[in-house]
Amino acid sequence: MARQRKPLVGMKILIVEDDFLVGQDLRGFLEDAGADVLGPIANIAQGCDLARKQELDGALLDVRMWNETAAPVALELTRRHIPFIVVTGHAPEEIPPAMQGAAYLAKPVPRLDLIGLALALFA
Repeated sequence: MARQRKPLVGMKILIVEDDFLVGQDLRGFLEDAGADVLGPIANIAQGCDLARKQELDGALLDVRMWNETAAPVALELTRRHIPFIVVTGHAPEEIPPAMQGAAYLAKPVPRLDLIGLALALFA
């Protein structure tokens, strides 16, 4: 029987995503790769609190969260030097300034692309 590889074992990753199904898919991808996942969180204030207080290796942030953006969470992560990946259906030029310059994945996110990028950025 082949041994299953878990490249993200030991990593704690925050997901800030307001679409339940997308968030569950992202969580499943990361957990299958061995990560310890917080979220998906669909509330900006809660996302900021976790970004401010939790020991994290990285985060996945959607751009549009209901009628606001995840930019405040990005600012908290940036302040703590925690890398994050912008996972969104928005074009790169529509990303708020606080989130520009981060790694970008367009939805729908291919599982292997997400795992590879998370491993490269969060390790």
